[in-house]
Amino acid sequence: MPSGDLTRNRSSSPRGGVGIRTLGSQEILDPAQISLPPSETGSSRGTENVNPTQIPLPPSEARSVRENEPVTTPGTAPTPPESADDVDEDQRARWFLQDVAWGDPYIQRPDLTNEADDKKRAESLEKLLTEVTKHDEGMVKGWRDDIDTLLVFAGLFSAVVTAFVIESYKWLDEDPADTTVILLNQLLSVQVNGSQSVSFEPAQFKPDALSIRINVFWFLSLIFSLTSALFGLLCKQWVREHERDTTTRTAAEALALRQLRRDSFEKWGVSSFLSALPILLEAALLFFFVGVLDLLWDRHLVPFVVCFVAISFSAGLYFLTALLPTLMVPRDQMKDIYHRRFDRLSYQFICPYKSPQAWLVYRLSSTLLRPLLKIPTINDFLRERARRFWDHIKLPASDWSSFDLWVVRQFDQKTRYPFFSLKVYELRAFEWAVAMFRDSPSMIPHLLNVLEMIPPSVAVSAVLGRWDMTMWQAASQKDIEDALGDPDPNPWLSPTIRLPVLQQPEGINLLFHHRHWETMAADDPYDLLDEFPNAMRYMDLQHSTGLRFVIPFPMVDA
Repeated sequence: MPSGDLTRNRSSSPRGGVGIRTLGSQEILDPAQISLPPSETGSSRGTENVNPTQIPLPPSEARSVRENEPVTTPGTAPTPPESADDVDEDQRARWFLQDVAWGDPYIQRPDLTNEADDKKRAESLEKLLTEVTKHDEGMVKGWRDDIDTLLVFAGLFSAVVTAFVIESYKWLDEDPADTTVILLNQLLSVQVNGSQSVSFEPAQFKPDALSIRINVFWFLSLIFSLTSALFGLLCKQWVREHERDTTTRTAAEALALRQLRRDSFEKWGVSSFLSALPILLEAALLFFFVGVLDLLWDRHLVPFVVCFVAISFSAGLYFLTALLPTLMVPRDQMKDIYHRRFDRLSYQFICPYKSPQAWLVYRLSSTLLRPLLKIPTINDFLRERARRFWDHIKLPASDWSSFDLWVVRQFDQKTRYPFFSLKVYELRAFEWAVAMFRDSPSMIPHLLNVLEMIPPSVAVSAVLGRWDMTMWQAASQKDIEDALGDPDPNPWLSPTIRLPVLQQPEGINLLFHHRHWETMAADDPYDLLDEFPNAMRYMDLQHSTGLRFVIPFPMVDA
């Protein structure tokens, strides 16, 4: 076939044709006139000239282009793709791990790490280490203060007991003066009887029971006192090693070391041992008092009665302070908050008589009484009649700090619809801070910033005490500034509730109802019409607050 026919046939092919140039007797294909096949995203134009460097390569097996792969430049032949057999095993493993890290958010991606991120992490670790160190130093400081106080008291008390023991131990042995008196009596008997023979047989000395008891009490007192001082010194050595600043390579290693020491302290019961040392010294004091009373009982009735009254008062007060934290445990108010039983809420106080012996009573009572809850009669009685004890018997606190936080966090509970919460203890803290620092110009901006954290109506009424402002108009940030500068409310418009208002059940009841009505007015004003009569009828807010208008007018307008 002639070359011209070949050219004509190829040019007239349905695929757009292939351009052929004739060079001498040879026919050469023109690359610029090669038409590409239709792409997946659309058909290619047959009339466009395509540069061979712009021809797309076939899709790669890798998911993304990697930065370390060479790029083919124009004018050079592209590198042929490597087969799976030619790829090194280590390289394939690195690719696999990189692909896994790319899709897993919990695995750190190496391509995203840089020096800035490493510096931030190091600073965060240092900050965390600083806070942990501060916590440990505060705990160790408390231990050291307790041990130092114990050592001082143990030293003084041991000196006092020693003075008594020096005299009492002589009662256990025969007194030479008594022997001399007996001999003189025998001589007088011989002289009086004349020539009559008088037999003299010295009796064996036996201390009386009173002397034995007194010496037992006082020597035990001295031993317990010195033992508490001895173990106090040992505990100071343990605490010093616990706080020792050991050089570490990284901040994370320092955190790990501190955590190891802290866990080991708890595992070996060092904290409990430190708490038991004062109890040992208190037992020594109790033995000394018993010995004194025993001695006075034998000597004379009047000093015995006087000392018995004084010692009984001291011992009774001691045991009372150990029992009160358990007897006065707060109750759980979260269910009352959720079911909007605001008339049952109160500002619960915690007993501050916290001591190792008080904690022992608390834990021991919950441990002994918990099996009794399996009896339905006792369980129902405690739950209905002594709910505060039932709560703590069923779920006792782990330590005094968690006990206190449990009381504070009860007011984090939200009510059922409409949902809101009032953190009464935080409001009371803000109220105290405002009363203390409102006259300091440098503290006014900080107080305003803090009061922005709570709703304006709550800040004006509960914190600043301006109930009259929330009664007549909707409170705003401007009202907070005005109330902070004018601390004197109109007395005839304020509730007749004892101060501080937040510590009284009537004040908490009024505050919760105001907040409840505000939330409901903003959400569903139709339900608000039903709530007003119920509150006025059942909650007795007018009588408890001394106010004629309990419902603020802005809520009625809403």
